[in-house]
Amino acid sequence: MPFKKKTSRESRTIRVLIFAAFLAGVAALFPRNKISSLNYEIGASWLQPDLIAPFTFPVYKEPDVYEREKKLARESILPVFRRQDKEFKPAEFSAYMDNLNEYLAADLSRAAASSKKKTDSLVVKDDSLFSSIPFTPSEKTLLLAEYKRLLRTRGEGASLLGELRKTLPIYLRSLRSDGILNIARRDVASPQFVVRSANGREESVFKTDSVRDSIEAALTLSELVAMHFRVSNTLQNDTVQLALKLAQPFLKPNLFFDASQTLSDRVRAESSVPMADGFVRENEKVISRGEIITELSKRKLDSFLKTKTEREVRTGELRLYIGKILIVVIIASLFAAYLYFSRPQIFFDNTQILLLASVMMIQLLATWYSLQFDNLSPYIVPIGLASILFTILFDSRTGFFATVTISLLAATIRGNDFSFALATIFAGGMGVFFTRDIRKRAQVALSALYVFLGYTVAIIAFNFARLASLNEILNDLMFAAISSLCCFLVYPALLLVEKLFGITTDLTLLELSDANHPLLRDMAANAPGTYTHTMQVSLLAEEAANAIGANALLCRVGAYFHDIGKIAQSKFFAENQQTHNPHDDINVVTSGRIIGEHVREGIAVGRQYKIPERVLDFIPQHHGTTMIHFFYDKAAKQLPPEQLNPNDFRYPGPKPQSRETAIVMLADGVEASVRSLTNATEENIAHIIDVVIRKRLDEDQFAECPITFAEINTVKQSFIKTIIALRHKRVKYPGQKI
Repeated sequence: MPFKKKTSRESRTIRVLIFAAFLAGVAALFPRNKISSLNYEIGASWLQPDLIAPFTFPVYKEPDVYEREKKLARESILPVFRRQDKEFKPAEFSAYMDNLNEYLAADLSRAAASSKKKTDSLVVKDDSLFSSIPFTPSEKTLLLAEYKRLLRTRGEGASLLGELRKTLPIYLRSLRSDGILNIARRDVASPQFVVRSANGREESVFKTDSVRDSIEAALTLSELVAMHFRVSNTLQNDTVQLALKLAQPFLKPNLFFDASQTLSDRVRAESSVPMADGFVRENEKVISRGEIITELSKRKLDSFLKTKTEREVRTGELRLYIGKILIVVIIASLFAAYLYFSRPQIFFDNTQILLLASVMMIQLLATWYSLQFDNLSPYIVPIGLASILFTILFDSRTGFFATVTISLLAATIRGNDFSFALATIFAGGMGVFFTRDIRKRAQVALSALYVFLGYTVAIIAFNFARLASLNEILNDLMFAAISSLCCFLVYPALLLVEKLFGITTDLTLLELSDANHPLLRDMAANAPGTYTHTMQVSLLAEEAANAIGANALLCRVGAYFHDIGKIAQSKFFAENQQTHNPHDDINVVTSGRIIGEHVREGIAVGRQYKIPERVLDFIPQHHGTTMIHFFYDKAAKQLPPEQLNPNDFRYPGPKPQSRETAIVMLADGVEASVRSLTNATEENIAHIIDVVIRKRLDEDQFAECPITFAEINTVKQSFIKTIIALRHKRVKYPGQKI
């Protein structure tokens, strides 16, 4: 079914780009990581010939088994820690306490100083005393404040420091010897871990329960101090608080988690897990014909196909891709050749080519997507929907050839699954056959039923041939039923296509062909002569369109609405005049303008009633750029040459852009001319038709449409036949006087 043609010839470059993009897109959908034309399942029989290994290949483990082994290998690697400290030295702690005592003594003597100079020197000395103590300024301040508070309130500061000087080294040596983690102990996430030396040559395994993190080390120290001094075990206790502050520089983590080394060890452990647990040697039998497929034999088949794919990619990925492109070119070229020779109106219209390529690509994408799921039947792809859609949009032959093309490409994407191709061709062909002459929307429901019937016959046939189980057959039928139900999506698909591509389907034309359309009823009431003329033109155009293979329905509907612009001023047109001619009351230029204005008026009224542009094209194109000869000739006689402007008496155009608008142009002129004949013999009718056709050819009205001279001659013969049938003589009844 042809669409609205553009005023200029379609760009060949754009057409080539669409074709190239389609080829590349389809080739990209071909399976890259598996090349398989074999269908096999555990428990089924191997129906192919004996498979002998053409090369040695590993027998890969099942993916879940392999992943489980990798997980076990990863979890067997213990977290790695590094020990980064020196041995705890009591002498270092003793020097630390000596400095602290001197600093405290200096601070206490400051209050008794008698001169500012002496105080300043003491302050300088005091600061130097802390040079070897690893305290921050804030920690120094807190420690001094704590000590002075104890001294004021209890008078035990000096003796407490002395006791802590004896006990803290013992506790600190024990805690640091056990080890203090730099991360929370619960984050180790393993009952054991490895401690490696800085050079990595020595390592020891520790139990996670035997060490502490920084918080746990502080809590343990507080418990030990509380037990020693027989005070309550709380961090708010003065003695405990002072002990923690004194021990803080020596209570730092000495076991540091090495995340990168741990990850590296675990990755190495994972990579050491073998993917295969055996080999099949070259020339060894993989499986015999008729053998029941077991879990092991299925793994061997999977491994063979995987290795085969890897070898092909490794040895000739470019050749493989070129081969895919050539397969697509062969299949697509057959369809392109059909369009070129049988449907040139489609082939040379980029809009239609883009529509065909888009719908086909959506179907092939659905086919590719279905391959991503192992338990999804290929019959879920709604190719029947595309068959019905193309049949409604174009015609049955185009719909069938498109179905064959999609099916072959989809089968190739599925790894040369040509049983699927034959099934979809048969089912899609059923849909095409029962949609070919669609006259009502209910036919789509019937077509969906026949699509499912086609799938049912094909699925049963192919599954019986491969001895498939009943469950397999029912599974395929279930997905085929879902695919067939998708045919009901043709209605929203048609609406979307009409909106995106600016086309009008036969279903819409059928609705417009109803004689009860408001515009046609208005025409019959207010312009009866125009209505009669319209019906005659539609009959002539429809029969002529059938004769040359044009769209007869479009011709009929276009003829219905080609003169709707005459309704508003119907009395100015001869077919509606009875006695008075209103042109007698106005000048000839105004008359010409009124006659020409019915084209613009018709387009405006048509858009008001939402008539599709494809039908509205008949309004200006059935007149083209011809002259309004009656009034032009009259003006030439009445007006001086300098006042005569031919453009005032010329229709605005454009010229006919399709065979259908050209047919209506001829039918319109022929009907008006033949109606004026007084002696309508076959010879006179043929002569007047010749005159009309010759005049349109002389005016070059068919230069922009694809109608040929041979087709014009066929149209002429159709007009003669139809007019003679309409104007045949009737026999008088007996006794009839009039």
